[in-house]
Amino acid sequence: MESSPPGSSLALKWLRIRYPRVEVQSVLQIIPVLMLSATMVSATIAAGKVDPEAVKKGMLTALNNQVGLSADQQDKAKPIIDKHVADLEAVKNDATLDNAAKKAKVVRLRQQYVSDINGVLTPDQQKKWAASREVNKAKVKARVKQRAAQKAGQ
Repeated sequence: MESSPPGSSLALKWLRIRYPRVEVQSVLQIIPVLMLSATMVSATIAAGKVDPEAVKKGMLTALNNQVGLSADQQDKAKPIIDKHVADLEAVKNDATLDNAAKKAKVVRLRQQYVSDINGVLTPDQQKKWAASREVNKAKVKARVKQRAAQKAGQ
């Protein structure tokens, strides 16, 4: 069994909570899973299913894997990610908003997050990240469609 890098236990814990049927022994096995779109992460946080600290680490790891951030870029991206996750938590916990209002606010937060992160990235990295987000969006749509078909078949 290969060993995981230091500090990877939170990522593994998050993965096991989010995907209980997935069996992994190393964070190196979950990098493709960590490359989730922020849209999926936003929805997951809004539903209250994941520890925000694990999400923050996962988002930074995924972004780094997708575009290859420099140390300086990681330092600049971290507070943006922290704020985004905190804002999503605030929306989740806001009892004054109905589901439609929460969804609309999450969409606005997502747009702001993308804009803020793009401000940290080089033009080449922006293209890579946009392409990665499109791939992830297609995967999410396929997963939703598959689950709908499974429910219809029950």
